Amino acid sequence: MFETVVPEAVAPRSRKLFYNVLPLSLAVHLLAAVSVQLGAVWEVAFPEHSPKLYSAYSLIASPPPPPPPPPPPVRRTIVPVVRPPQMPNVAPTIIPDAIPVVTPEPPVEPDPGPEVPGGVEGGVEGGVEGGVIGGTVQAPVVPAPPPPPPPKVERVEIARDEPLPVRAISQDFPEYPMFALRAGFEDTLVVRYVIGKNGRVKEVTVLTPPERREFADSAVSRIKQWRFEPLEDRDGDRQEVVHELTVQFRIAKRR
Repeated sequence: MFETVVPEAVAPRSRKLFYNVLPLSLAVHLLAAVSVQLGAVWEVAFPEHSPKLYSAYSLIASPPPPPPPPPPPVRRTIVPVVRPPQMPNVAPTIIPDAIPVVTPEPPVEPDPGPEVPGGVEGGVEGGVEGGVIGGTVQAPVVPAPPPPPPPKVERVEIARDEPLPVRAISQDFPEYPMFALRAGFEDTLVVRYVIGKNGRVKEVTVLTPPERREFADSAVSRIKQWRFEPLEDRDGDRQEVVHELTVQFRIAKRR
């Protein structure tokens, strides 16, 4: 740009001087443009009059405060006024010449009622003959009811190895296991069995088992086949019998 406006007399000069002066020329032109621009928009004017004072105000007036609550109502106790009854005017309209004498009537005695033989004068109606005057009638003594009968015993227990109170119909002893007999084994067990009301054994329990189970199986199977006469009490009612028995398996030695 500067090459076109520079006179020809200056053009032949050294270009080094031209490039050294170029930044300074740009800065001067930029400052001049900024000054013109600020002079167009920045206008400083001093006030000719004193500043005005403004007061804030509202077009709507604040509502008045609410009225105080009314005092609580006073409870008044109304006391009824009792006026004495007014006596009617009973004065005669015609005053007699003489005041009549009123004779009181004799008191009426109560009717004593019919005489009760053996009664006492001044006694109480419904009293007991021969009782004390002013006494009270005692209620008859009701005897206490008899105690209820004891409950019936449905089952009778017999001590271990004690004889039974019933007669046996069929009571075979258990069979000796053959293998134990050949081997010479002996054993002992305790059983508990229940005789029903019909005389048949309905339950067998091994309390003390033997060393070999075959002895228990033989004893239980045979005891279940036992039969007895039913046990009856004094009223003829049948009862169950519980018995514990010790069963011993022994081999008899021949002499």
